[in-house]
Amino acid sequence: MAADYGLWVGSYVRGDLPSMRTHAAAFLRDAEARPDSPEASVAQRAAGNTCWFAGEYREARDHCERALALFQPGRDEDLAFRFGWDPGVAAMANLATALWALGEVDRATSLIDRMQTRIADLTHVGTLAPGRMHTAMFALMRRDYVRVAQNAVEFARFVREHDLAMFDAFGVFLEGLATAASGGLSDMRRGVELLRKQNVLWFEGLLKIVLAGAEAQAGDSDRAVAILDEALATADRLGYRAFEAELHRARGDALLMRDPANSAPAEDAFLTAIAVAKQQGTRSFELRAALSLAKLYHSASRLVDAYAVLTAALEGFSATSQMLEFAEAEALLAVLVETDEVVVAIAQRKRRIHLQTTLAHAEMWSKGFAAEETATALARAVALTSKAGEFSERLAAAHVQWTMAIARGELSMARELASAMLREAEDTGHRMETSVARRGLALIYYFSGAFLEARSQCQRALADCDPERDQEVRERFGDDIGTVVMSTLALTAWNLGEVDRARESIDEATRRATKLGHRVSEANPLSARSILELLRGDATAALSAAERLETLSREQGMAFWLAGSEMVSGWARGRLGDPVFGEAQLRRALTSYAEQGARVSARFFQGLLAEIETETLGVESALARVEEALTDADQVEYRWDLAFIHRLHGNLLLKRYPNNPAAAERAFQTAIAIAREQGARSFGLQAALKLAKLYQSTNRLVDAQAVLPPALEGFSPTPEMPEIAEAQALLVAIEAGAHVRHE
Repeated sequence: MAADYGLWVGSYVRGDLPSMRTHAAAFLRDAEARPDSPEASVAQRAAGNTCWFAGEYREARDHCERALALFQPGRDEDLAFRFGWDPGVAAMANLATALWALGEVDRATSLIDRMQTRIADLTHVGTLAPGRMHTAMFALMRRDYVRVAQNAVEFARFVREHDLAMFDAFGVFLEGLATAASGGLSDMRRGVELLRKQNVLWFEGLLKIVLAGAEAQAGDSDRAVAILDEALATADRLGYRAFEAELHRARGDALLMRDPANSAPAEDAFLTAIAVAKQQGTRSFELRAALSLAKLYHSASRLVDAYAVLTAALEGFSATSQMLEFAEAEALLAVLVETDEVVVAIAQRKRRIHLQTTLAHAEMWSKGFAAEETATALARAVALTSKAGEFSERLAAAHVQWTMAIARGELSMARELASAMLREAEDTGHRMETSVARRGLALIYYFSGAFLEARSQCQRALADCDPERDQEVRERFGDDIGTVVMSTLALTAWNLGEVDRARESIDEATRRATKLGHRVSEANPLSARSILELLRGDATAALSAAERLETLSREQGMAFWLAGSEMVSGWARGRLGDPVFGEAQLRRALTSYAEQGARVSARFFQGLLAEIETETLGVESALARVEEALTDADQVEYRWDLAFIHRLHGNLLLKRYPNNPAAAERAFQTAIAIAREQGARSFGLQAALKLAKLYQSTNRLVDAQAVLPPALEGFSPTPEMPEIAEAQALLVAIEAGAHVRHE
């Protein structure tokens, strides 16, 4: 491992990225055998530094976080002698560097303070030199030149005393910076040249940014631009992108100093810096470049442009006193929002975004998720909100995106988007938006079959609801948060076996929707009620809810809800004595559902159609439909209905092969296993009841006795689930029969 590390260090210092990646990967592989070992911490740090070199800041942070988490002070002291410097100091230094660039400024500063505290108790020269050097580089990155100057002389003295050639070059540079106003610029140049002669690229981009700034301040803007151009060429040639965004930003500053009358090249440089920073996730570098660009726009009376670029950079950025540019950016923004031009532009933009997002909602529900009109409207909404930069507006478009992804069955994509919005909402204190994101996650987890997580998200979404902003939510997101969450909670609770609570939740959702008088918000409660009654096997109640949803859908032009209502209606009519009409209606509705691009729950509705086909086309046709629906069970992401479908499969197998129940038994057992895994106790009880009846019919009374008690545990008889009383009665009968046989 020490050999791997040595090879990695050599490639890291000289900037050989391919070799760096190879040796870091080898080091990590060697450490995998002992993932919690001291060496694993060093391997994670090497991987993190490699990512940092390449500008992969998020990955760098993750590796360095793991490195620091693995470090144990008492256990790992000797590693400094095997791997160059103290692993705790190194992990804190590297993590702080990544965090600061990513916008986690206060935590980064705290880590540097912790690192300095640890250094104070150490005497190991191999740790003190890089530790103090990293402290200086961190201050340079923050542009805290006063702090650099305070420590430059002591650092230079220390490295010369111990004859550390590489660190001596850094010391020369820092001493020059400390005395730049009185002739130290030549020492800064000499320090950079010494590093070049030693083939050391460590922090080269940062040093050249500082050197270029000093050259420009000394009046040589041409030389400043040349230095930065050379550094950018090196970044492109070697893939050294840790300071790529900053290099472009500094180049813009230098270009503007060289030719204030021609701001276009500087503007291009600032825009490039922002684009690179966005791609890397380096929020601090983005804010710095945005501030430079906003100042340029402000000086040119492009006030709306200045406002737009600053708003985007500041959105979600945690307030901090540890970054001077943050206060400066907020001060400039405060000036801009008082101008007439910006006030008018804000109002116009918000109106346009609202109209475009509303259109996307309308197209989605009326023309379907695959319609070209829907895709076009959504693309325009996303484009507008991405330019606007305000989180609340971006969330409105993201809400349409994840709703469409849910309907298409693309749950991973939906979860990733909703989770990202939730993190940002929480970080920026947007309570209402937090509730909207949790509403989305509740639906995603429900359809995924993760019912416990769905319940948790429902509960937290309801807690975050803001009654004072209900109308605003309906206007921006199309319907009411509370009714959607309560409807989702009702279905989730039923699956979890909380059947009485399910009834309470759906009744409360209905009352809320009725009280609001917002017709579109009535769709979710009606849909959830129809499905809930269907799951209970109450065809009459399911038909009543579905017919009301059908009327509402036609009135409001909501094709998605119309298809859903007709699928439930078709099933209910088939169960209530008209299987031919019910089958035809359900089949038509399924076709409409698919044509709209909706895929979520398609397997469930295919199962309902199979139930009716048992009477119209025969059990063989129904069985073929269910088995076809099960073929892609591992390919689709929605899983909430799997226990139901496997139970239905068992029913059909038993009808088709009454004298050979083994296949039906396996299907019921699969349904029970899936239900147990998901916590879907209602589906589990329904499947266990079917299996117990099978065992009873084949005189396997011991097996029948064994399967029912676990399924009944925690259930009490209730009209909401007749199967509870039926299962309890069956268990009593089986136990009595077993007793008689025993006697």
